[in-house]
Amino acid sequence: MADIRAYDPAADYAALRACFVDLQSWERRLEPSMPEPETVAEPYLADMLARCAATGGRVFVAEAAGAVIGFVCVMARVMPDLDDAPEPYAYISDLVVRAAHRGRGTGRRLIDRAASFARENGVGQLKVGVLVRNEGAHALYRDCGFRDYRVELVRQL
Repeated sequence: MADIRAYDPAADYAALRACFVDLQSWERRLEPSMPEPETVAEPYLADMLARCAATGGRVFVAEAAGAVIGFVCVMARVMPDLDDAPEPYAYISDLVVRAAHRGRGTGRRLIDRAASFARENGVGQLKVGVLVRNEGAHALYRDCGFRDYRVELVRQL
């Protein structure tokens, strides 16, 4: 079973990047319009970590046998859009478990850690986005107590 711990930028960045590339590669198979993983990894992670810090968020990693096998990034206090409920909420911006380690409860444990962190920060909602075609992730989120809230539609022009 994987251990869940706080991300250490000095020791974990390369593994975080590898996890992101895995996630982006998987999602690109589902949605080919997504950018090349290697091209977007550095700027995306820099932005993700900056947004995480700006909301008082945290990144947690899953580690097994001394290797990082996944991570979750949770933004702690996101201010809502004007047409949403007025209270801040927490947001899981990224969740990945490397393919060889899926199906062992690691994703669920990362979600649980994100939810605990959100509660510790006094928010009443935890949100997450998922690609419609990522049926496995969608099922996991629903199984962890999430419900469908909003669907975003895309039309190619």
